Amino acid sequence: MDELRFHRWLEGAWKLPEDWLGIGDDAAVIPLTGAALLCTDTVAQGTHFVAGTDPVAVGHKAAARNLSDLAAMGAEPVAALVSLVLPRDCALELPERIIQGCRAALDPWDCPVVGGDTTTHEGGLVVNVTLLGRAMGAEVIRRSGARVGDVLIVSGQLGGSLLRRHLTIQPRLNLARTLMSRAIPHAMIDVSDGLLLDLQRLVTASQCGFKLDASRIPIHTDTNELPGDALERAFTDGEDFELLFAMDPLLWSEFEQSGETPVPLTAIGVVTAQGQEIMRDGLPWWPRGSGYVHH
Repeated sequence: MDELRFHRWLEGAWKLPEDWLGIGDDAAVIPLTGAALLCTDTVAQGTHFVAGTDPVAVGHKAAARNLSDLAAMGAEPVAALVSLVLPRDCALELPERIIQGCRAALDPWDCPVVGGDTTTHEGGLVVNVTLLGRAMGAEVIRRSGARVGDVLIVSGQLGGSLLRRHLTIQPRLNLARTLMSRAIPHAMIDVSDGLLLDLQRLVTASQCGFKLDASRIPIHTDTNELPGDALERAFTDGEDFELLFAMDPLLWSEFEQSGETPVPLTAIGVVTAQGQEIMRDGLPWWPRGSGYVHH
């Protein structure tokens, strides 16, 4: 792969503000005011996608995972760094198509790629994206703010992402923007490793517990094409990239009745002082799995 040619292709691909410095120097320069949010995510062949996957889809996934992290904190992207570990002797088309995929995820949010790195090795493709973000409101939303009595709400539908959705992530930035302007959650997390595991992370950070109604869990129709219990898949499959948040019940009621949400939302339970309980058909129940594990 001709690295210099690839870098020349990248330079000037994004029109930057005059006081920014992007690709072409040893570091990017971006003037900042206020708090900066930083997140990074890596996707690797064999773990996050199989050999032969469309490089555009790989690039989209690598960028969109980070966008979902920013959405979970009530933030939006400012700029991106993309680093590629490419199979040795790959054609120039490969990194170009990866960047096309990154652009498909980033351009709707006016987020340019301002730098990164490329190298080659004897293994499969690895893509890392790092995002610089800024808060959409006066503060960022953390996992640790849930309060006893809060309603637990999840966006979209869960389970079965393995079939196709893990490559076509739709980060919930529009929902985050609506929440930050209308009904700020006390705590929020994106569902990347499964509803159960990420909910446990949220309540652990908030030093509280939860009680869920299993009949309320929004199950994606993709689970019907996979073996096993659809409800268990909704709890544990992972890579849904929906938002899970805790909100004051009165505020939630007003927000729900307003009909202003850009995606479907479902109240699935409440925050409790302690313990973790799921009720199914009137009886205590627990999924057999724990969540998505990156091997």
